[in-house]
Amino acid sequence: MRRKYPLFLFLIIPLSMVVSGEQDNTRNFALGVEYMVPGFAEVYARAGITWAKAMGQGFSWDDIEPRPPVKGKHSYRWDHTDRLILEYQRAGFKNFHIYVKSMNRWASSKPIACRGSSPIKPEFLDDYKAFLQALVQRYNINHPDHVPGLLYSVEYWEIEAEWGTGFWQGTLEEYIDLLRVAYPVVKKANPEAKVILIGFFLAGVFEGHPDIEQIPAVLSRLPSKLRKVCEQYLADIKKLLSYPELFDVVEFHSLSDWSEIMGMSRFLKKTMREYGYEKPVWVGDVNYTASPLVFWGQPIPPYTEKQLPAIKTTLHILANVKHPRHKEVEAWFRAEQSKGLVKKVVLAMAEGLSGINVGNMKDEKLFAVFPEITGTVAFQGIVETKGMPPGPGKPRPAYYSLRLLSQKLMNFSAVKQLNLGSGIYAYEFTVHGHTVYVLWYDDGHRYLPGDIEPSVTVEIPLPEQKYTLTETPVKEDMLNIRTVSCDRGVLKLKSGTTPVFVEPFSETAAEGKMQSGYKN
Repeated sequence: MRRKYPLFLFLIIPLSMVVSGEQDNTRNFALGVEYMVPGFAEVYARAGITWAKAMGQGFSWDDIEPRPPVKGKHSYRWDHTDRLILEYQRAGFKNFHIYVKSMNRWASSKPIACRGSSPIKPEFLDDYKAFLQALVQRYNINHPDHVPGLLYSVEYWEIEAEWGTGFWQGTLEEYIDLLRVAYPVVKKANPEAKVILIGFFLAGVFEGHPDIEQIPAVLSRLPSKLRKVCEQYLADIKKLLSYPELFDVVEFHSLSDWSEIMGMSRFLKKTMREYGYEKPVWVGDVNYTASPLVFWGQPIPPYTEKQLPAIKTTLHILANVKHPRHKEVEAWFRAEQSKGLVKKVVLAMAEGLSGINVGNMKDEKLFAVFPEITGTVAFQGIVETKGMPPGPGKPRPAYYSLRLLSQKLMNFSAVKQLNLGSGIYAYEFTVHGHTVYVLWYDDGHRYLPGDIEPSVTVEIPLPEQKYTLTETPVKEDMLNIRTVSCDRGVLKLKSGTTPVFVEPFSETAAEGKMQSGYKN
């Protein structure tokens, strides 16, 4: 029998998972959120998240040192960075990823583009080093000049924002030269700090292709101009990865369909192994926890050109709150956003990555003006965005999925993929000796509002006992939980596009009730 319980119910579930005296062999997987904005720290801290990532705006050289030094004396503006980092630390966040952009109007070798950094004029390289050293030291709790009130050191520093999309205006060789300058400065300012290589973002290649041996065939089917761009991008990745002495962490950006995570992860790891090393890999810039549907008017695979008219209709309805179908389409999108968040996080865990930062923390309403170009970015807040300045409103289903993941899987010590049949994504997690299964079905296609989504019957060999099945939240305010049982050592489930969590029956989880809302 299906029962509905308030979403705050699952706050007490993990208490039943703890095994007294068990040795802690948990994975150090980091589940984070982005981008950090003032006023949102407490809401996301309540989801059990302790990692966060700041956007480049506010941490670029130009933001912190807008005027050149006078007679060798630097004047830095720390107001924004101090306020943001201290707010999040006081709320309970302990770990941060920070973009550091060299963009600076008075030191750049080229006119500043709207969002991009250019190589620094040689005569200002020492000033850049001084800025970078001051920034890292200010948020190093072991340095005497750290900001008053700092609780934890900031240890992850990403040099520039994203490769190949205009955020870096120089060449590959010029970026390598910048790394040669930045890496030793960061390490000197905080020996425990980690330097993150500029993030890689490539949509339209890895979606639906976990086997990287298929990539040449995928590229061969692309239009000639696009194929050359993608081939060059992959060559650039390989070239940048050939300098492991200049970075500690590799990151790729997943703004596309959830299925890209497997192929891109495997490509990066394979490339590093070919060079004789392997470093931690993160997924960042997960600003589209559901697919954006389109980039610049082009459907994102597995969505197809045939679906483009329906996609544009969907986006325009999302952008128009007065449309008679707005509530229906928004409910569909909130469900997709929630399901996509779970799939991306679970795949990042299963692929052996070190962490993932999911977003967005708030809506970006400006982008709703041209939704057929910007896709779903305008609506991607995991919580509702209200007021001016923007503040957190009502949590959306993806928020509860984030908290569900935090509480059920964050301390996992092992994960393995199960072979349960074609299209079945099934993973067995070990969490403090407790087993949690996560599974969903995918037929390789993507669906839009009003479409009938597929499902199949899945058989899982399990010990004869009762199990608790928790669905990924797809509606506001309620979490669907039911009890299921094995029949002769086989648990039969109907699996669809919504991920489900299956674990040994817990009386506390099945019968406990707590009021939903923000308060824990």
